[in-house]
Amino acid sequence: MAAIESCLNVNESEGALDLIFVTRVFWRSLAAVRNPALWKLLAIPVAVAVGSLIILLFMALQPLSAQFLSMAPATWLVSIGWTGVADIFAWVAAWLMLFAISYGLAALVSGLLIVAQLTDWLGRTSYPQLRRHGSDRTFQSAWVSGVSTLVYLAGWLLTLPLWLVPGLAFVLPVGWLAWFNARTLSFDALTNYADDLELQAVRKQCRGSFLILGAVGALMAHIPVIGFFAASFTALMFSVAALEALSLHRGQSDGAGEVLEGEVILSSNRDQIR
Repeated sequence: MAAIESCLNVNESEGALDLIFVTRVFWRSLAAVRNPALWKLLAIPVAVAVGSLIILLFMALQPLSAQFLSMAPATWLVSIGWTGVADIFAWVAAWLMLFAISYGLAALVSGLLIVAQLTDWLGRTSYPQLRRHGSDRTFQSAWVSGVSTLVYLAGWLLTLPLWLVPGLAFVLPVGWLAWFNARTLSFDALTNYADDLELQAVRKQCRGSFLILGAVGALMAHIPVIGFFAASFTALMFSVAALEALSLHRGQSDGAGEVLEGEVILSSNRDQIR
């Protein structure tokens, strides 16, 4: 218990990175996702991700790859005679850009429509000791999500020339997506249960943990096939993390579950999930 509370310990630096907290949230999310009651809800972002990506690939892949071919760093590669490499770079960059847009759309749907329902379900079934002190923050949520999406896509484009640096072609997309996940979903997941002061305090004190959860979701998003489910599972992880962190912030006992041989079983859903 003391280890999990470290991300909220006032003696730790703000944004402390608590890998034990993150690991526990991950296992609890895996346990919860096996409940059929959530499948219809989690299927919505999957449908948005798959549908939007198919449409974007048919409509925008070729013109976007041509656009990237006329921009740096593709033009730099052409200038030194690496035309084939430039063509491959432009095609990959266009594909990843369209994927980033489709993931962003799925994440927006998750944040604005799904996360609130996930936290309501978790609050009833796994965190009954947690009282709702939240308020209607629909406008604020839409503002945070909209601005974060623009920053995410703009940062993705502006750092595109750095992809030529070995390793950054992997680090930068994952890093931007991790930031986007943490920025948007931590706000949406806390909205229903946290008051204004709690919302600010938990997001600040667990900033490191939220960023790592965002990175887990970002890594999943770049795995073929699994990537289509990444937005849904990331939303679920942040819903679990928000209620767990808020419960600890209020000094309440952890009533969400227990760890049995490395697997988390949600106490109130033991019969359903097993």
